[in-house]
Amino acid sequence: MSDQSLRETIIADDGSIIISAGAGSGKTHLLVTKILYEVRTNRTHYKIAAITFTKKAANEIKDRLGGKLDGIFVGTNDSFVENEIIKPFIKDALGDRFPTEYEVVYSRENKIRSFEEGLNNLKNNYKLGTYFDNEDNFKFQLALKILKNSKVARQYLMAKYSRLYIDEYQDCDKDMHRLFMYIHNQLGLKLFLVGDPKQSIYEWRGAKPFLFKSLFEGVNELNKYRLTENFRCCQEIRNYSNIFLKETQDLFEEFEGEQGKVLGVNGDYLSLDFLDTKKEIGILVRTNNEAREICKLLNEDGYNFVFVPRTPLDDLGTQNAGFYIELAKFSKNSRYSIYDLLNQIPREVDGKLFKEIKTIIAPLKSTSLNEEVIEEIIINLFTILDIRLDMKELKSFSNVILTTEYDKAYSGDNFLHRVMTIHSAKGLEFDQVMIFASNYNVLRGRDLNEHYVAVTRGKEKLVVVLDNDNYLTYLKGLLHSLNLSFEKIIKII
Repeated sequence: MSDQSLRETIIADDGSIIISAGAGSGKTHLLVTKILYEVRTNRTHYKIAAITFTKKAANEIKDRLGGKLDGIFVGTNDSFVENEIIKPFIKDALGDRFPTEYEVVYSRENKIRSFEEGLNNLKNNYKLGTYFDNEDNFKFQLALKILKNSKVARQYLMAKYSRLYIDEYQDCDKDMHRLFMYIHNQLGLKLFLVGDPKQSIYEWRGAKPFLFKSLFEGVNELNKYRLTENFRCCQEIRNYSNIFLKETQDLFEEFEGEQGKVLGVNGDYLSLDFLDTKKEIGILVRTNNEAREICKLLNEDGYNFVFVPRTPLDDLGTQNAGFYIELAKFSKNSRYSIYDLLNQIPREVDGKLFKEIKTIIAPLKSTSLNEEVIEEIIINLFTILDIRLDMKELKSFSNVILTTEYDKAYSGDNFLHRVMTIHSAKGLEFDQVMIFASNYNVLRGRDLNEHYVAVTRGKEKLVVVLDNDNYLTYLKGLLHSLNLSFEKIIKII
């Protein structure tokens, strides 16, 4: 089934659905298209809810839906359970002593060690706290208890909603997962789940990407779909990227037309003769030193390239790395505001917490920072946001903030011509990309994921500098095994 046919099938599918959607697959467009289709064809009183992890994602869905929001809930996970379950039904489920208005607090003095302690804090102090660790989610445990205890709450959801659309499901923690599975299995609401375990970014607050994988691979009532088409790259580049990985080799597609979007340049010299310098160019290499040297050589020849370094935050590979990167953007990008930062936090932030965060992180915009000030900022911020502090991460963050060479990595400036490492380019795209065969040990089956990331950054053209015989040997053998000719894959110059 073609990708377009698959999308049409998903739109028409009236059952519960789970979709594994890779980067560049247009999942948000599909989700919105599905919602609009359901709104247009709905002949009942039932509504739907579109649930996201961040306000930024919710606002993007609202913008794409335009004015077609009548009766549709679009918001974050937290806002859904608070406004649709906890506040309206807590008294019916747990008694009149529980408040319908309360303060969500993350401060250490309001941390709880047990569910009962959390209930008492809410009942007696009107404060909804969080656990000392990130493994459990009190708010979602509370919502599930309310649903189990309140027949009215269950009837409300069953009478109002026909389906929940949940984006980025790979970022659900186990208590979110339990609540949504209860709503699906016990209340009978349909689900539309979209995610990709490879893109989980909220493990620092308990996200369990294996839950999505277990749903997708397990035996259940969910209709399963996998979106593989990459809308970023042209067909020639998609073909070239896909043949290197066994799981994507069957995605190769024949097409008519002149070859030339993927070029192999023999030799180890650096030439831009095959690229359009009026368009974006991304030259992707393995190390900062290599990128710095290439940038220097090109600029000595009269070009205007910018070296965008790989930073210590890119090397962390930890649960908090993504959040530290957002903080670095806040510090180094004058156009990145506190609102941009808070839009990336997967929880609701009320007025009081907003003021606290704003006061704490304001010094990050200062030009007179030092390690002691940065440490104080992070300790205070992580305390109220309930994030576990790791001193190794903090040291890497301080290094980035205090090193001017890393400014370009987070300044937000859109440089036309960039030289950077493969890892730094993850998530980015360029009109044209140049890579070097010597950076990939493909003959031994290594570096294939890095190769895939680098190749798929290019939208219109890919230039492979064939400066390594092993790469070419591997490519020849690969094409032979797939019964493909060079002419269909790469044009050698």
